[in-house]
Amino acid sequence: LEELEIKRPQGFTVMSAEEALRVADRIGYPVLLRPSYVIGGQNMTIAFTENDISRYMDVILAQHIENPVLCDKYLMGSELEVDAISDGTDVLIPGIMQHIERTGIHSGDSISVYPAQSITEGNKKTLVEYTEKLARALHVKGMINIQFIVLGDDVYVIEVNPRSSRTVPYISKVTGIPIVPLATKVILGYKLKDMGYE
Repeated sequence: LEELEIKRPQGFTVMSAEEALRVADRIGYPVLLRPSYVIGGQNMTIAFTENDISRYMDVILAQHIENPVLCDKYLMGSELEVDAISDGTDVLIPGIMQHIERTGIHSGDSISVYPAQSITEGNKKTLVEYTEKLARALHVKGMINIQFIVLGDDVYVIEVNPRSSRTVPYISKVTGIPIVPLATKVILGYKLKDMGYE
């Protein structure tokens, strides 16, 4: 992300309540706290005060964790998601989905709609540009899933997964683009253009 000059919420890993308090003081409240080792949105919270952090870390540290806790600046924007297919050269984006719930609700626990309801043409252009840049930089041949936060004119990346996601069946069905068969052919060496997709 730094090489591509793509924004992300500022964040650090911490192993103690003292570290979490120092990080929150450095990046500013509110902060999003979550264990780095869980799948899904388990044990994720938004801390607005020092007391919130102390209570959260007491509970998490009581589990004798060996992995760090993630402490990220919480941004109250719109969360958006893209599933795309890359053949290494071209990138096909069937559509941009928008999460209904506030940012910080895990995508597995939220509802998303297509098309996105409240983003500007400038936001869309940036989302497409960032998706293309990331797919190429990560040398993706197949599927990629990216989750973004749009806050005004700024677009931040919060997660990049060079794989399929739970939203693929939905976006495939509503757009009519057969994402899984196309991605499978791309993995086998076919090009998107040769299959009739720009």
